[in-house]
Amino acid sequence: MRSGDELRAPFGYVARRYIRPVEINTIFHVMPGTKSLTFGNFGCDLACPYCQNAYISQAIRDGRDDQTPIDVTAEELADEAVRERCSTVCAAYNEPMISVEWVRAVFEASKQRGLKTAVITDGHTTPEALGYLRPVLDVFRVDLKAHDEASYRTLGGELGAVWASVEHARELGLWVELVTLLVPGLNDSADAIRSIARRIAALDPDIPWHINGFLPRYRMKDRPATPPSLLVDAAGIGYGAGLSYVYASNVATLVELGHTRCPRCASNVLERADYRLARSTLRDGACGACGARIAGVFD
Repeated sequence: MRSGDELRAPFGYVARRYIRPVEINTIFHVMPGTKSLTFGNFGCDLACPYCQNAYISQAIRDGRDDQTPIDVTAEELADEAVRERCSTVCAAYNEPMISVEWVRAVFEASKQRGLKTAVITDGHTTPEALGYLRPVLDVFRVDLKAHDEASYRTLGGELGAVWASVEHARELGLWVELVTLLVPGLNDSADAIRSIARRIAALDPDIPWHINGFLPRYRMKDRPATPPSLLVDAAGIGYGAGLSYVYASNVATLVELGHTRCPRCASNVLERADYRLARSTLRDGACGACGARIAGVFD
């Protein structure tokens, strides 16, 4: 925000922070089975009518006065992560790239303590902001919300900007995972799903793609939840496009679609239940059955 001649950025506080399995951030190929300290602030560049974190991400737009900032230093957050035996510190819940100075401070303190770092972002950023964060950033996890510019504009975003940031993140050597929530009337047609899958595959078939089911919430409580059958079909489209790792992991009846399978022999390498690792046959980043390398950050 601007105050007179000063441009002020969020710093020294969080709206929420939690200690949870890293997988709950919909990151499946980074230190699986370990814990993460995940923090978030207020505000967002988009206005998604189905946002599950609207109580903080949209608090300013909605004029809410029931949410209070929690004062904390970057060092205190990093020390808490170490104390709780986390492997990663993640910036999430709102759009972290709008407070990149604060995120960098937290990540600098985290890297000094040997932790991995991740942003859970909608992908709207600039090369300058991403380059500024890169020295202390390991993972760029993006919500890829739609398949065309018209759909993105209804949310306040631009598809081209998102793909540009994904490509730039990969050029910078960051690990990338993508998530698409299938929202009724926005991106749940077969053509939309196929378009996204093909574009990911053209970039790199080893990028994990998470296809999640919509639940009625915030300003879209009148829409039906995504049927499990559509998630199954979408996963099939993803694999049919040539992707190596496709997931549908937020529907209890589709547990099998939350597992990581070896692209070579199809055996389960990482098995999950409710975003928690239940079983692993991973051996030094490779399939325990056939020895094929599994893409990810596992050290």
